[in-house]
Amino acid sequence: MFPSSFISPNTISAFRKCSGLAPHSTNLSFVLKLRIVFFLVGLLIMALGISIIAISNFGNGPWDAVNIGLSEKTGLSIGLCMNIVAFIQIIIGGIIRKEFPNIATMITSIFLGLFVDFWMLFLGNIIITETLMKFSVFILALPIISIGISIYLVSKLPNTPLDYFMLAIKSKLNLSLMMSKITSESIGLVLGFILGGTIGIGTIIIILAIGPMIQHLQKPCNYVFCKLSQKTEVTAA
Repeated sequence: MFPSSFISPNTISAFRKCSGLAPHSTNLSFVLKLRIVFFLVGLLIMALGISIIAISNFGNGPWDAVNIGLSEKTGLSIGLCMNIVAFIQIIIGGIIRKEFPNIATMITSIFLGLFVDFWMLFLGNIIITETLMKFSVFILALPIISIGISIYLVSKLPNTPLDYFMLAIKSKLNLSLMMSKITSESIGLVLGFILGGTIGIGTIIIILAIGPMIQHLQKPCNYVFCKLSQKTEVTAA
């Protein structure tokens, strides 16, 4: 179980309200367990989507292109390369913010990397040559990734190293959240291109489509979490 130090007071209060707990209740174990389930299931589904996009060869997200390009250059697994890149993002983020790097964010990266490697055991040998099939497989992956991210976000457990890196850029350059995201994605795009990751039409589609899809999925995912937490509380009582 993740330590409760990862959870902000506002987040705890929100989950108490969601699950029908008293504002100062200390019995949050069932909520934390449910959050861990959402965290892991969300990352597992997200990793499936990332793996499907990788085999589609139609274009990856900017930082996924970095991970895949690094994997092809070094012969290391995609998941391991994800963690190498994530660690570098955390270190740079800490330097930018002039603070000790938030190592807790590596938890998300470690699990996501393991799950990507797990799915690639089954999907890694699939080779798609026809453009229409590449596009079809790519399109299939978009809602899978969006569902995974939406479920993961409900848990409100540690952010990703990329989020930490992006927020460091935001604070250093005094940018809006959108501009800091564009900046971090642009850095990933350049690095992905240099490393030979798959950059294509799919990359642009991912940048434009994933955000709106997540926005539409967040409400039902939050609703399911609240309903489950309420049922769990009744059972626990």
